[in-house]
Amino acid sequence: MQVISKIYPFKAILVLFAFVFFASVEVRAQVFTVKLIVDIEKGDLSNVWITITKGGATYRTINPNGKSKFNVDFELGGDYLITVTKPNYITKSVIVSTDVPAGRADNEFAKFSATIELSKQPEGQEVTYTQPVGKIKYSYTAGDFDYDTEYISQAKEMQKKAEAAPKPKPKVEPPPPPVSKPIPVEVKQPEYKPEPEKPKPVVKEPEPIYKPVTKNKEERIIQKDRLKITIVIVTVDDTPFEYKKEEYAWGGVYYYKNGKNITANTFEKETE
Repeated sequence: MQVISKIYPFKAILVLFAFVFFASVEVRAQVFTVKLIVDIEKGDLSNVWITITKGGATYRTINPNGKSKFNVDFELGGDYLITVTKPNYITKSVIVSTDVPAGRADNEFAKFSATIELSKQPEGQEVTYTQPVGKIKYSYTAGDFDYDTEYISQAKEMQKKAEAAPKPKPKVEPPPPPVSKPIPVEVKQPEYKPEPEKPKPVVKEPEPIYKPVTKNKEERIIQKDRLKITIVIVTVDDTPFEYKKEEYAWGGVYYYKNGKNITANTFEKETE
C-alpha cells in the first residue's frame, strides 16, 4: 500500500491501509475536537453504526443516516475507542487518548480530521482485526495532538496477517421443517375425590425488627483552573458512596456515583 505524506505546521497526513488522518486548524480549549469522516468502499452509509466508548462504557453512538462527516468533542483526560461497523464489511476502530500535560488544557488544540474507510469482507470469508488500526495521542515533540506512528506501524502488520488468513464465514442453517403433531388420544381419568382438608395450624409471624438507618454526608469542593469539582461522601449504615459533580467553564456539567455516570436528578436526590 502506498504511503502519502504532506507536511503541514506540526501535522502530517498519513494513509495506511485505508486509514487516513488530516489535520486542520480550529481551536477549542478543554476539549479535543475530531472531524470524523466515514468512507465505505463500493457502498453507501446504510446500516453503518459508529460507537464511541470511554473506559469500556458507551460515550456516544452515531447513525450516519446518509451523512459522512461528524464533529466529535472528546473530553480531556480519557481514553476513547471509535468503532465503525457495517454488515459484510471489515470492522475498524481507532484509539483517541486525550491525556495532556499539566497546564496544557488552558491553551488551544488543533482540530483533527480522521477518515476511516471500511473495506468489503472477502467472498464467503471473514476478516477480523485483533486491534485498532490507528491511534491519536498528545505528542510532547509537536506540543499538540499527533499520530502515534509506532502504533500505526504495528497495526499495519496486524492487518496484513489478518487479511492473509481470513476465516470461513459462518453458515446460517435454515430452520428445520415443521413437525406434524400427533393426534391426542383422550384418556379418561378416574374420578378424583379429595380428602377432607385438615385445618392448618396458626403460626404467629414474628414481629419484624426495624433497625434505624444511619446516614452521614461530607462535602468538599476542589477548584482547578476552569474546573470546579464538588465531592460528596454519603455513608449509609457504614457503607460509603462517593458522588462527584464536575462543572467546566465551557458549560459542561457531569455527575458520577462511585466513578459511573449518573443524572443530575439522581445526584441531587441521593445527596440531599
